[in-house]
Amino acid sequence: MQAKIEHTEQNAGSEIPISFLASNITGTQSVPVEVNGGLSVRSVADSIAARMALPEDVAWALRDDDSSTYLDESRPIGPQIGPNSRVTITPQTHLGGVAQGGR
Repeated sequence: MQAKIEHTEQNAGSEIPISFLASNITGTQSVPVEVNGGLSVRSVADSIAARMALPEDVAWALRDDDSSTYLDESRPIGPQIGPNSRVTITPQTHLGGVAQGGR
């Protein structure tokens, strides 16, 4: 069974599907994912978290296992990962620094 995310106006024009494998941080769950490449990383991470029954009150991020880089949550997922990539869903953390508009 593959996670499917509905098309929205926000990703109109980017209908190229991408497939990858998503695992949780402990490696105890893995799910195949197929989504439109124009979806934001944030919406894809939220969908994967729901499918894995991860807590809803946590912001989730996706990390590319090959490059060990976190995907930019505000950008489309398609250009950020290659075909058949593996990603890990992790709690989103901000280590150090001050958020914009913060004190």
